[in-house]
Amino acid sequence: MNVPYDCGFAFVRDPEALARTFTLAASYLPAGSEENFGYLSPESSRRARGLATWATLRAYGRAGYRELVERHLDLAQHLARTVDEAEDFELLAPVPLNIVCFRFRPAGLGEDALDELNRRLAEAVLSDGRVYVGSTRYDGKVAFRPAIVNWRTREEDVDLIGEVIRELGSTLA
Repeated sequence: MNVPYDCGFAFVRDPEALARTFTLAASYLPAGSEENFGYLSPESSRRARGLATWATLRAYGRAGYRELVERHLDLAQHLARTVDEAEDFELLAPVPLNIVCFRFRPAGLGEDALDELNRRLAEAVLSDGRVYVGSTRYDGKVAFRPAIVNWRTREEDVDLIGEVIRELGSTLA
């Protein structure tokens, strides 16, 4: 589950400070004492994205959110260990949160060839459709950067990321 950026009111101690900051006054805007969620973020004309945050907080509470975040962090660490232990993967960055930055690295290829292979592999992974993994450049190297954020993601799904990249990478190498 993703929390939209404009749902900050759900996570602040003093929501009235947001209202004092973002409240607008114009003749065409409704005036009244009722709470107006449009006055709690920089955007005054937006859809009710905050409703999803409120509903999930109401349904799962803080403990539910905590469990969700901790599970995503654990899954990212699981993927990082898988990458770190593999001979054909290279972990490129520490994994303090939920994003794992790594690349496919079969033996015997130089940096330019690795970049080209991982660039083609990123396209192949998206075309394949079994997993969706974003790619990036990290420290000048083409890399994958899965971000574990979906509330339905399981360990098997994270394992599938490595399996698909390895399978497709082996055919391209």
